Amino acid sequence: MISLVLSLLLFQDSFGQYRILFLCICLVVFTGILDDHRDISARVKFVVQLVVALLLVLLDELVIHSLGEILFVPRPYGLGITAIPFTVIAIVGVINAFNMMDGHDGLAGVIAIIGFASLALLVVINGRGQSLLLISLMISVLAAFVLFNLSFIVGRQRQVFMGDAGSMFIGLVMVFLLIDLSTDGSKTLKTTSAAWVIGLPLLDMMSVFILRIANRRSPLSADRLHIHHFLLNLGLGKYTVLLVLVAVQVLFSTIGVLGSLYYWQDGVLFWSMFMILILYLLVNRVVHYNMRR
Repeated sequence: MISLVLSLLLFQDSFGQYRILFLCICLVVFTGILDDHRDISARVKFVVQLVVALLLVLLDELVIHSLGEILFVPRPYGLGITAIPFTVIAIVGVINAFNMMDGHDGLAGVIAIIGFASLALLVVINGRGQSLLLISLMISVLAAFVLFNLSFIVGRQRQVFMGDAGSMFIGLVMVFLLIDLSTDGSKTLKTTSAAWVIGLPLLDMMSVFILRIANRRSPLSADRLHIHHFLLNLGLGKYTVLLVLVAVQVLFSTIGVLGSLYYWQDGVLFWSMFMILILYLLVNRVVHYNMRR
């Protein structure tokens, strides 16, 4: 976060449109540092995330007004009075999705780089100069972090970890850009493509919540139900798991980019993500059943 701020100061351009974003970044990073140091409760973190979401929605007017033609009828479905609550839930959800993804060396950082690179490609094609600068800087600082997050590159003595401060920071910037680029009127990103750009973190969070509820546990409880744990339990090596999940994220982000560039149907993009979620849950249950037997 410090690297990002100092880098922005080197440019002559004004970044006044991001002032609320950077206020929110400070809030989540400070909260994450306290959590990594003193292990604060999940309720406190949720309250801070809710405050951050409300600041972006009410002060920065960052609101998702429509999900597009998700019912295959040639007219967009506006969210109406539910637009603000839906946007708040989306912001909090994406922040937590990246927070939950941070459980395997290199995974959260590389996944985020792929997501930001997808947005950079869309911005270059559609022409959004200042957004491109912010995205490029995010990729740069994340690339530097990932080098030191992988012990086989720098050794265990020099290895650093992300923690809640870093994962919430990444999730916040990602969801801000996704909403900003999908509601700016330039059609840089289709709203229904945003879930594909997020990709793996969203799939992991939804599947973990469903599995925890199915096991009659709190959705916020800690366990080993994440996708990377699932692959490790299958016997895959640590870095093999990383490569597999990175390949999956590249596929998801590619779908998101192509869906925006070629205007794929909103209904196809929206409902196919749910189909993949159901397919993964079925495979997960079958594998665990056979392993227990």
